[in-house]
Amino acid sequence: MAGSDLPPLAALRAFEATARLSSFKAAAAELFVTPTAISHQIRQLEEYLGVRVLDRSPRNVSLTSKGRELYEATVSGFSEIRQSVIRLREIQNSRALTLSATTAFLSHWLVPRLGEIRRVLPELDLRLHASETIVRLQPGEIDVAIRYGKGPFTGVETTPLKADGFAPLCSPGLNIADLEDIRRVALIHVDGRTAPLPLPDWPRWCAEAGISGVNTAAGLRFSNSMHAMQAAIAGQGVAIVSLVMAADALASGLLIQPFNHILPGNTYHFACAPGIGSHTDVNALRQWFQTELEAM
Repeated sequence: MAGSDLPPLAALRAFEATARLSSFKAAAAELFVTPTAISHQIRQLEEYLGVRVLDRSPRNVSLTSKGRELYEATVSGFSEIRQSVIRLREIQNSRALTLSATTAFLSHWLVPRLGEIRRVLPELDLRLHASETIVRLQPGEIDVAIRYGKGPFTGVETTPLKADGFAPLCSPGLNIADLEDIRRVALIHVDGRTAPLPLPDWPRWCAEAGISGVNTAAGLRFSNSMHAMQAAIAGQGVAIVSLVMAADALASGLLIQPFNHILPGNTYHFACAPGIGSHTDVNALRQWFQTELEAM
């Protein structure tokens, strides 16, 4: 066979359509050409191959044994090409994806992992939006969010990611060894916390842990849970902190969890605007969050 190992693409398209539809006329209509042009392309293909691929009759067109072999390969090849084109178009046409979450979640959990997102999802154009209130999700504005609660959340598509927990955490320099040590250190409180309910505070933790004689009203008070965690890292006392938010500080040894008892929290959810849950970029980001949080 002289020249290229592949026949002209136009001839293969004409052949595939004719074989699938069993008609020159139907194939011509699908490809927006004349039946004569389709016949010419099929004849050119047969001359190129040196074999007949179609049996023609006045009322019907059918595949020869050689044609059937070529048709199966052509269908498979065009399918793979089509899928590749779809993927390339999705990448080319991908838009910025805006994610909303609380300032605490962004600064203490997500921002330290942005490099990993860029490594795993290099095509993703991720924009971050900080908000302490629930924002409306709408494609092209705020596309996705990390929601914290029991769910369900109305008006969005959600996927549960990770159940949170709260426990007393402190600097290793405080040398907390047993429950009795709680009486000699400052308790760090977070005022204004509204979730989860019941609140993960010192009266509840001491009652469940079975420790008495602790002045659970005394100590340092903060209106922001992240400031409370920073005070604990600085050795100013012991704070009841979200284990998800403190994951990096625990992993690095800045904080330790001296006691096993954990107060249950709510669940982190990946939420997206209706109708975009199956989009390539949204699905990829959802899977990344699932992988990262499940590994904790």
